[in-house]
Amino acid sequence: LASACGGDDRPSVEAWVPGWNRIVVAIPTSEELGNPPERAVCSTALGVVRSESGDLFPTPDLVIDDVVADWIRIAEDLLFECPPASQRVPSLEYAYGELARLEAEIAAVLAIDTESL
Repeated sequence: LASACGGDDRPSVEAWVPGWNRIVVAIPTSEELGNPPERAVCSTALGVVRSESGDLFPTPDLVIDDVVADWIRIAEDLLFECPPASQRVPSLEYAYGELARLEAEIAAVLAIDTESL
């Protein structure tokens, strides 16, 4: 059912996933950030997220368009504030938890789309 939401102008899962993976792996782990977080690490990752995120739209499935956009917003907040301390993203723990939750949601939709091929 989820794949029925996608149109012909949307990329295939196979074509889209490499770009998604590049952005996901660009997010440093909390260990890579350090305590306190290293600004240079955040800046480098933020550059990757911002330069690569435009290639993620459209997504392979309409169902995940907003989820991917939310993931990008949280990643940008995490990396721009370094560490985050806003009302929307109050802490590193919150940011990493939300990124993981959204990644799982995206992975579930992509798995359904791949199975329905």
